[in-house]
Amino acid sequence: MRLWFVLLAVLAPAAAAGVLPCAAPSGEWITAADMAAVLPGLAGLPADLKIGYAPVPGLTRIFHPDELRRLAHSHGLADPGLTANVCFAWPLAPLAPEKLRAAMERALAGHAPQLELLGQSKADAPQGEIVFPLAGLSAYSESAVIWKGYVLYAGARRFETWASVRVRVREIHLKAQGAIRAGERLTAGRFRSESYAGPPVREEILSDSTHNEGMMARRDLADGAPLLAIFFETPKAVERGDMVTVLAGVGAAHIEALGEALGAGGCGDVILIRNPRSNRTFRARIEAAGRVEVLPGTSAGLAGSETAKGDTL
Repeated sequence: MRLWFVLLAVLAPAAAAGVLPCAAPSGEWITAADMAAVLPGLAGLPADLKIGYAPVPGLTRIFHPDELRRLAHSHGLADPGLTANVCFAWPLAPLAPEKLRAAMERALAGHAPQLELLGQSKADAPQGEIVFPLAGLSAYSESAVIWKGYVLYAGARRFETWASVRVRVREIHLKAQGAIRAGERLTAGRFRSESYAGPPVREEILSDSTHNEGMMARRDLADGAPLLAIFFETPKAVERGDMVTVLAGVGAAHIEALGEALGAGGCGDVILIRNPRSNRTFRARIEAAGRVEVLPGTSAGLAGSETAKGDTL
């Protein structure tokens, strides 16, 4: 009973002054443009002026007449003649099950998901994009699991939510055809495709043979082992110690020669190259496997009169 009287004492001033219907914030901040939509007398304020943080969903941000009169006065505006409080709050509504399902299907795009929605949070949420990241799955199981997600609203704000689901996927997995040794590259005939139906797999499994041939194994794999993406890496276009073709521009001439790679990398990476003739080093960008181009403005010690196509630097 005592708590009830305390609450009445706290809320009484606002009730006496009156409160206009709550408006919805337009973003993370309540701006002068938001306020002017409620009080046309404040339309003279800079539209992007930040007046206060927008409340979290479920709470209300109240502005009293006195503070709004002071705001108007500080910007040279006339008294807006306000006698009631102004409030801002996010409109809330239940999350529709079909929207939750659609967000989950987006997270599992390409995996032919079969979703059974068993339950969900009863909390009303603000309007925004519903997201269910795969990292939010509490387990990868045939049984019912909790999937944590959120509503993205007001830019980057998140309103947490959850659902109880049973998830299955249907997809093609690649498995080793015979033992694969570390350092071996995948080629046709070294893996086989198998249909899979069951709960999602936590680790990414290679499934598109068109883009996997040539990938290098990082560890030994037994016959029939699933080809997890973490077990493979894309081979580097240039390895340390490789003799590579070096392209360079000398004036109007274009020179092509050979150099030794002192580093390794993929296309677009910049590595050091050694000139076998002068033993000088220079930086070059990897353009393709075994092919680099001297960076503009970098001296590689090349001279058109002493280097011909196919010669060493």
